[in-house]
Amino acid sequence: MHYRWFVDEEKQTDAYGMPVSRAEYDEALHPQKTPLYQPKEMLAIAVVAGILLYEWFAGDSAPVMYMCVSFLTFELRPLAKLCLGKNGRAVSNALTGFSVAMFMGTLVWTFF
Repeated sequence: MHYRWFVDEEKQTDAYGMPVSRAEYDEALHPQKTPLYQPKEMLAIAVVAGILLYEWFAGDSAPVMYMCVSFLTFELRPLAKLCLGKNGRAVSNALTGFSVAMFMGTLVWTFF
């Protein structure tokens, strides 16, 4: 529902002269927060953590453990961006590179 009422006359139009409703103006001031992880991502993280624990205690296959660790390292990226401030982007990129290199190394280890 877009209603049109303003106290200030200058807020009725945007920078280009187009009329703006009060709801659009309020949405621009207070953007909606997106969650850090989607529910499907959380499910994937839980499943991979379970597989990692199983492989750790069963000791069946080390390459599967390395694939799990590479996936979990890849999923640390949003946390690095959130927690480390201005250095978060660099750490996130480093985590991405490390996890991809670890995954590729695991594939080479498995098949060659």
